[in-house]
Amino acid sequence: MRLKGVANNSTIREIGHLLRRLDNAQWRIHVGLKPSQAKRDFLVTQLPLFARRRVLNSTEEQSPAGYPLLVDVENAARWAEAPIASCPIPTVARQKDAEQWCFVFECNGITHYLPQIELARALFIHSAYLAWLCLVSGGLSQEFDVQCARDEPELQVNILPTCSWPLEVRDDPAHRRTLAWILLDPDARRSFGSIATNQLTDGYDQNNHRLWSFRFSPPPLKGVKLTMRGHLDKDVGASFVYEIHGIAGLSSHGFSHVTFFDPRYHDGHPTENRGVRPTAPFVPELEIDDDEVPTADSATTLIEIPPVKIEFANPFSTSRVGRRSATSASGRTGEDAATPPDNVIVEVSTDEASVLGVVPAADYDGLEDKTDDAHLYAKKFEAFKLMAAQLVNMPDCLCVAQGIRKLPPVKGRSKHRLADGNPRCMAFCIVSKNGTAYALLEVDVSDSKDALSTLLLKEPGLSFHWDGHFTQLETQLVKKSLAWPTEFLNQVFGGDYRRIAHPTTSAESVALLKSDSIGNWAKRVYSKMENL
Repeated sequence: MRLKGVANNSTIREIGHLLRRLDNAQWRIHVGLKPSQAKRDFLVTQLPLFARRRVLNSTEEQSPAGYPLLVDVENAARWAEAPIASCPIPTVARQKDAEQWCFVFECNGITHYLPQIELARALFIHSAYLAWLCLVSGGLSQEFDVQCARDEPELQVNILPTCSWPLEVRDDPAHRRTLAWILLDPDARRSFGSIATNQLTDGYDQNNHRLWSFRFSPPPLKGVKLTMRGHLDKDVGASFVYEIHGIAGLSSHGFSHVTFFDPRYHDGHPTENRGVRPTAPFVPELEIDDDEVPTADSATTLIEIPPVKIEFANPFSTSRVGRRSATSASGRTGEDAATPPDNVIVEVSTDEASVLGVVPAADYDGLEDKTDDAHLYAKKFEAFKLMAAQLVNMPDCLCVAQGIRKLPPVKGRSKHRLADGNPRCMAFCIVSKNGTAYALLEVDVSDSKDALSTLLLKEPGLSFHWDGHFTQLETQLVKKSLAWPTEFLNQVFGGDYRRIAHPTTSAESVALLKSDSIGNWAKRVYSKMENL
């Protein structure tokens, strides 16, 4: 993808003030590029793209700029504030955006100057939608309604009928979880709301424009680790941060599950006008046009950009529910959507959609959730776990390892997620019998009318690395739309694998299985192991 009006291989040098015409609600942001060029102001919806020293419209692969920095946050709410001009690194202090605000704090003997807009981008602004919403006073309350008391472990968020959150993003559990944190964590919500509040109090009018130097109040972020890159000058003991790449250890305040009620969603079925991700290998070149308004009648194309990797210390799950419907809506998922021709330039816009818009809508996907949360989906595998427990009680059997893994995303495929948008998981149990290792695999297909048998694998030799081969198998499984990949299995295991049918009653709920059914299931597995 490329930004219209920007020269190839343009490096972001400065990120300046925000501005809008007094007779227009549309905010833009001043960005200095190298080489210098005529286009200097961009829609604020491009903020997920804008980190210092990133290269726009790159024609070749780029390495991240700057020196790696790792910071342990004690309390971000106590950080000092100062303009970039106060940074003791001479080349930084002389930048054209020197009046923009930084947070200033010390860690491991280095004083870090972190631009406030970069922290806000990494914490909150992962999409064009959130970029404009954060500037709307009371914007969260206009789009979402929290129904449950905050001291309850399970909460519900109603997506209001007029909400413009893109439909495809609603399907993404990473974006749902982060938005739930913004909505429900008091510190995060207060911090997000402070962006619009500071614009109202600190902005000023000049020459028919509203101007503002970005400033906000951060959440405490106690115990959080920030992975960053920037300009480090050991002689003066200071760094200037270009970009935050990772945020680990985010804390939520005690809720275990958040349900999003979506009036535009029919449980278990695709949604009309559902967004589409471009699929390989026929990917058109997308050109972001800052001067056009997108139509509200088009599906939203999600554009992958360098993501911020976020990890929650105490993860919670989310789900998306809506009206139940006996028939499927007419929308198509990215897996079966029509493929555009190759070598075609498609103009899109990340602005807020309008009935008067003329180009297709687009949004950014600038978030990667690295939270270790597979245990949240363990209930789906209770029957499998009981069967495995009975199996290891049989003669000569010993459990070596067990766990739950999330299926990986594969471009152009959607089966790594359940119909409700949550991750699709695979449970595994590695059993040793008479010194030979066997792996049992079970995939959650609770949203599918087609069953998928339990898979039994026998290790093909000593020192076999199960983890790496699990990853390859999972990728093949997603590519084949939840069918065990026979060609891959034959290549790796020869004939030493078996598909084993589940008990007659659905295996997804242990409550529906009698103890003898689970016992017979374990006996069938044991018998197959003996005959491999």
